[in-house]
Amino acid sequence: MKMRDTILSTVAALILGTFLINQAQGAKNDEQALSVLAQKIVELRSEVETLNTENLARKTELESELKSLQGRKAAIATQMQQIELSLKQSTERLKTIKEQIAKASIDGETLVPLLKKEITPLKTWVAGSLPFQKEKRLKEISDIEAGLNNGVMTGQKALGRLWAFIEDELRLGRENGVHRQTLVIDGEENLVSVAKLGMVAMFYQTADNKYGFTKKNKDGVYEFIALKEKDQVEKVAILFDGLKKQIRSGQYSIPNVLN
Repeated sequence: MKMRDTILSTVAALILGTFLINQAQGAKNDEQALSVLAQKIVELRSEVETLNTENLARKTELESELKSLQGRKAAIATQMQQIELSLKQSTERLKTIKEQIAKASIDGETLVPLLKKEITPLKTWVAGSLPFQKEKRLKEISDIEAGLNNGVMTGQKALGRLWAFIEDELRLGRENGVHRQTLVIDGEENLVSVAKLGMVAMFYQTADNKYGFTKKNKDGVYEFIALKEKDQVEKVAILFDGLKKQIRSGQYSIPNVLN
């Protein structure tokens, strides 16, 4: 009887030991599985946060681009309205001039000498003005003068072109903007960007981002002077950027180029 009880006790102990070992092994496996799962969750959460940050940055970028495009659209619309108004005013002005000429009954013999006389001070003005598209402007005057001299242009036609030229010169004195033109700098021709402030001052920017300005010397000839100081270069760079973007409000600090 005692032998039987001993055998049963031994078997029961073996079964219990095996169960406990399996339980311990299962708990260990579960712990490892939970650790792997937790690590995966951390990695996924980090990936989600990264994607969220990138999406927010892209959203901000797209909103900025949309705002910029809307601003450009508004600026273009404004320019188109100004152009249409200018064309309408020009048409009305030409109509008025023609009516005035017809009423005055000025014949060619009287009108042509008067126009030739007025061309001389205009050529002098252009020659002494800022070197902005000067060759083009002088050629327009010379073409009118040549047309009158060789008789291929009537007095009335010359008057219309001369009037339009004067209007263009007045417009140049009012407008600020960035243009492209060729300038002779240090004895060499350079295709540069120029920032024109009315007909008062003009700055230039070369292809390699060097900046300078025009200044009339004591002989009345315009020279091109390079800017060397860092703060002056930065100011002119900001001016170019603002004019290119057609920013219509605010103030610019620029080097004193008039003295």
